[in-house]
Amino acid sequence: MALEEHHSHRLSEATDDPKWLRAISHLSTVLNRIAAFAAACILVFMTAFTLLEICLRLFSKSTFMADALVGNGVAAVCFLSAAWALEEGFMIRVKVITDRVGPKLAWACEFFTLIAVEALLLFMAHYQWKTVYKYWSRGTVSETYLPIPLFIPESFFLIGLGLMALQVIVRLLRLVAVGHAEERALTL
Repeated sequence: MALEEHHSHRLSEATDDPKWLRAISHLSTVLNRIAAFAAACILVFMTAFTLLEICLRLFSKSTFMADALVGNGVAAVCFLSAAWALEEGFMIRVKVITDRVGPKLAWACEFFTLIAVEALLLFMAHYQWKTVYKYWSRGTVSETYLPIPLFIPESFFLIGLGLMALQVIVRLLRLVAVGHAEERALTL
């Protein structure tokens, strides 16, 4: 089994998309790249903060915030970059079933998978919105040395879910309108 890697860094990969789909896809791409850039900045901050904490502990000092900030940062990096990773083909896709069936059945499998994933993402986003709103309206803060408003780290999860839902919608619309879902993934 060989891993196939195929991805591009153009804003609009599919050339057979209708104009309306290209516009939605372009919006999703721009938002995904902004979120991925934010995730990269958070990763740099976490690395610098961890190095600062190591240096301080050499002198028996500490910020007393490393665990909370780095923990929230790891979650933010994961959720903010997920949609970009899906779009750019950095997620592994196992195609055991779709490679063994005909094109119509493979299309149906892809369609129902995208519908199920979208429903799950919207379900999770609905409840995550309730959590973010509750923390924001109550002014809930963490019980750490630095009280962080809890709606901030929870918002990263909500934003990631929203971006992932938009990316799945783009793939679903492409599947219905064009007949393919733009296969760009590492496949086994």
